[in-house]
Amino acid sequence: MSTLELFVINNPHWTYIILFGGMFIEGEAFFLTGALLALQGHLSWPWFIAVIFVGVILGDIVWYSLGRWSRNTKLGFLFSEKFSRLHSWLEESFMSRYQRLAFYSKFLYYINRLTPLIAGWHNMEFKKFAKIHLAAAVFWIGIMSIVSAALGLSVGGDGLRWLVGHLEYVVVGSAIAFVAIEYSLKKIFTKKISIKF
Repeated sequence: MSTLELFVINNPHWTYIILFGGMFIEGEAFFLTGALLALQGHLSWPWFIAVIFVGVILGDIVWYSLGRWSRNTKLGFLFSEKFSRLHSWLEESFMSRYQRLAFYSKFLYYINRLTPLIAGWHNMEFKKFAKIHLAAAVFWIGIMSIVSAALGLSVGGDGLRWLVGHLEYVVVGSAIAFVAIEYSLKKIFTKKISIKF
């Protein structure tokens, strides 16, 4: 049994808090780690999903609020002056496709944090923002749950026990894998944006 697994068994409440905080940093690696623990029975699956959902939504609201607040600061005014062309492009191209981009961005770490920030910066109505991001969070959690369940089924009970027993390596390995996947998606996404705009 790994040190991390022992920590989870002895400190389930702290584990939920760490997973909640992880949604503000790197969602996929934290989700997969928590899902493996839930599939193994160390965490309650309903509590795990609830904590992840709240973390994702609050993370988006924090970034949205930061965007809205920073626009009216000295730094915000300086940025607006210096990058006025970018501001116009974001207004015309990014904001007009915001709903679709909010869904895509859930799978791209760097854009995931930037998307709600830009929505706040452009004073998107909070009610509209909340509706879009609630739907995007449900979509992302659904996809990640399917991926986690498929992983659990593919490795079987013994494989799942081995993964949880070597959780430290799983955390590092999944973080590296997701960064690599997100980097590839970034290339595709950037190419798509440059072709369209």
